[in-house]
Amino acid sequence: MAIAERELRQAPDMSDWSQEQKVLYSVIRNEGTKVGVVADAVGKSHSAISQYISGNYSSPRALDPAIREYLISIGRWQEEDEKHVEKLYPEGQEYIRPEWINTRDSARILGVCQRCWEKNEFGMITGDPGTGKTYAFEQIVQRSDLPSVVVTCDDTSSKKSVLVEICEELELPTRGASPTLLRRIVKHLKQYPHLLIFDEADLLRGMAVYEAIRAIYDKTRCIGVVLCGNNNLAERILISAECRPELARLRDRIGYFQRLSGISNEEAAQFVEGLNASSGAKRLLVEIGISRGIRQLTKAISRLLDATGGDRITEDLVEELGTIVLSFNA
Repeated sequence: MAIAERELRQAPDMSDWSQEQKVLYSVIRNEGTKVGVVADAVGKSHSAISQYISGNYSSPRALDPAIREYLISIGRWQEEDEKHVEKLYPEGQEYIRPEWINTRDSARILGVCQRCWEKNEFGMITGDPGTGKTYAFEQIVQRSDLPSVVVTCDDTSSKKSVLVEICEELELPTRGASPTLLRRIVKHLKQYPHLLIFDEADLLRGMAVYEAIRAIYDKTRCIGVVLCGNNNLAERILISAECRPELARLRDRIGYFQRLSGISNEEAAQFVEGLNASSGAKRLLVEIGISRGIRQLTKAISRLLDATGGDRITEDLVEELGTIVLSFNA
């Protein structure tokens, strides 16, 4: 009797649970299915499933699609369960992309930027295309109190054009030769320090721009600098510096370096949470996010919404658009 009463007191509050959680709870608690069996089937740890059915899992909605597929496979997901899920997405409901999702990579980016600013250090961040580098920098400018300047580089960027862009961001005059602009920037930054962020720095050609950035850093001695780009930026600076003295001067100033890993399954699932889509469609979209990054995932969602006009997105539609338009499977 005491045991029964203790179990009764420990029964979780299911008021905000998904249908997947409720059904799996019954399958495990009432029908005797082992937690380990479910964990193996969905590729999660024993503790993750235990937390999921106790209401303590950090992101249960991210796990719902996998749980639903498992329940379907054992014949425990019924038509009425699917109807319950569809009620969560009433006709005409508009999908709203999350304003900000704090991923592991975004935390690393913010961490490097904060340390470079606080300690007047030179940092470097690299990662594959689509890992959210540019988006994270935009959010840092909008959401943090770091006094920062973001310069977006490209393969046409020259020493003069980068110096002009820094002047524009600092609201300084842009007339004059490169040495004049550099002195103007240094003088201003000594009085009003900023964190200088150079996005897409892997696209810079030649050493003149890198030398100008290094000169600003060396002459001010009170600012932070972050170079960001694809992984070949790290190879160029860290590896090639062994035989190129001009790169060694830049490499030796780097105090913080982070190589980004891309978004996880759980992080990608947060982007599709609230999307009017089948579990199979969401699974494919999560796979796109993991394999091709945040940029391609958000583009995929946008194009699928345009194609469906807000109607339910199916797995077949994701595959069809992936083959014809989006080249998801390339």
